[in-house]
Order: sequence, then C-alpha cells, then structure tokens
Amino acid sequence: MNPERCLTAVAFSGGLGLGAYHGGVFEALTGLAQPIDWVSGSSAGAITAALIAGSPSADRLRNLRSYWHAGGPSARTNESRHLFAWLSSINTRLFGHSGFFQPRLPIPASHFSGLYDLSPTRERLRQLIDFGRLNDGDPRITICATDLESGDAVMFDSASDRIEIDHILASCGFIPEFAPMQIAGRWLGDGGLSLNAPFDPILETPASLRLYVVDLFARDGQVPDGLEAAAERKSDLTYGNQTFQRLGHALEARQLRAELQSLDCNDRVYLLSYRPGREEAGPEKSFDLSDIAMAQRWRAGFLDMQYAASRTADRNGICSVRR
Repeated sequence: MNPERCLTAVAFSGGLGLGAYHGGVFEALTGLAQPIDWVSGSSAGAITAALIAGSPSADRLRNLRSYWHAGGPSARTNESRHLFAWLSSINTRLFGHSGFFQPRLPIPASHFSGLYDLSPTRERLRQLIDFGRLNDGDPRITICATDLESGDAVMFDSASDRIEIDHILASCGFIPEFAPMQIAGRWLGDGGLSLNAPFDPILETPASLRLYVVDLFARDGQVPDGLEAAAERKSDLTYGNQTFQRLGHALEARQLRAELQSLDCNDRVYLLSYRPGREEAGPEKSFDLSDIAMAQRWRAGFLDMQYAASRTADRNGICSVRR
C-alpha cells in the first residue's frame, strides 16, 4: 500500500427509499472539500453512485436531491409520523410511486417479470446521468449485481467496462418486486443479494485508503419489543451483519497481503449506518417514499457524516459511527 497516495472511496449499500441517507452523507462529505476517487454501490447505492459519477461536480448535490426528492424537515409528531409512514408504505406497495416504479398489471402468466415496472426510474436516470462522463472514470465507479443462477456477485467497473442504464437497473432487480435484467446471457438481479455494500474491489487497490461504507441497515440496535420491531430488527440484522462481518474479514485479508509484501498499510475505514427512529414504518420503511421520510433520512446522513469527520479512525480498523 502506498501511503503517499491515499484514495478516498465511498461504498453505498442498497435499501430502496432509505437511499436518501446517502445524499446527506455525500452533502456533508462535499463540505469537507475532500475529492472522491471511487464510488461503488448495489441497488439504491448503485443509483447514488451513478448520480455522483455521471454528474458534473457542481451538479452532483442538485441531482441527488432531485432523485431522492429531499425537501425540508417535517413538523409532524412522532406518533402521527409513524401512522403516516405506514400509510405511505402501503400506498406505495399498492400503487407504486410516480418517480420510482409502477405496478405491473396485469401480471403476465407465462413469464413473470416483477411486481413493479422500473420505467419511471429508467426515465429519471436517463435525464439526470451523463453516461459519457460516468464512464470517463472521474470518479471511478463500480456497480454490483447478482447472477441469479450461480449466486455470484457480478461487478461492472468503469475502469474496464462500459456502464449503461441497464447495468444500474440490473443492480436494482430485487426479486420478486423488481425484475432481473439479462446482460451478456446472464440473468442479473439486485446486488444486495450477494454484496449489499460492494467495497470488495476497492479494498483490492494497492493504495492506502480512506473508505466510507454507507450502510442503510444497522447491525446494532434495540431488542425488539413487539412484532413490528422484531420484523424490522430481523431485516436490519440480515443486511447490517452481512456488511460488518464481510468488512472485518476483508480488512484482515488486506492487512495480511500488505505484511506478506512488506508494504505499509495505512487505511482509515468508517462505517456509517442508518438508524431509523420509531416514526419509521418498521419492516416496510424502505417503501415509504414520502418527501417527509426522504428529508428525515437525508438529514440523518448529513449529521452522521459530520460526526464521522470529527472522529479519527484507528489505523486499519473499522470506525463505526454512531451519534
């Protein structure tokens, strides 16, 4: 690892509407005037990464806000907000959302292709992303999908591949809700089915790293006190533990490789996780796509990243950020 050239990288996890948290993290990171060399993502994280890599630096925040439609904070109380969140999630499940997806009706009997159609997302990304700029590699971008037959993680990297909108939508193919995409003869689905926060290729670089892993599911939390909380906690543990455990093992392997090659390993790794309040819709929180929810998540990401900037990560360890 070369300590003279420290790369700054951000890995964004999937999580549908929770992705507004990414935007707040990026806004605070931008305020640090810290150039970003590499972004990666699965599912919603792939969309965030593509919006960053495919926009001029001056337009990145604006395009992220446009996609995640993050407005001002809500004045609702937690009690009314919780009810509103559930109603919003149920409405999205039944009728979709004009900015993201729509129900696929009638469902084809011969070939199932997902409960929802991502055409609204396709159109919005076509308007917001300059794919020529995205593929220029500044910053470098890696998108993760999952081969539904083999189960393998499949990476698309601007350093070696031409990334198009179908690669992003393949990474969003969270079956059965969203259809997989066939690319180069392989049926590819959501990246979160294999690597929800795809930091793996980033950790293979020989350069020293300042890595921010932005996870939309926290592994640590409260013991559930009811059915709703239990269902939510199970989901958070499933994805949050995947990210944390893999990150720890990957860092150990990276340090071992450096020792075997007599190289200095001087990495700083921050893990930021979205921790929803009780006002969120429990296990259905990712389907609450209301402006109120998006603004709250964006704000949480902004504050978490500001707090992370005030902390010094241990060398070659994981700094788990919790305000």
